[in-house]
Amino acid sequence: MDILIGLVIAIFIIAAVFVGYHASQEPHEVVEGHGELIELKVLSQVKHETYMKLELNESIQ
Repeated sequence: MDILIGLVIAIFIIAAVFVGYHASQEPHEVVEGHGELIELKVLSQVKHETYMKLELNESIQ
């Protein structure tokens, strides 16, 4: 029985390594023409604009 449990655990580990390896080898998909870098730049710009609006509101009050 111990051999069977060890075999099942080994199969799970081998499958996880296989899936992880192949997932790391595939190129990243571009969803709807947006890349990660573009989205990060947009989010950074929105964050900056929000911060500027908050500073402007505080200076007016």
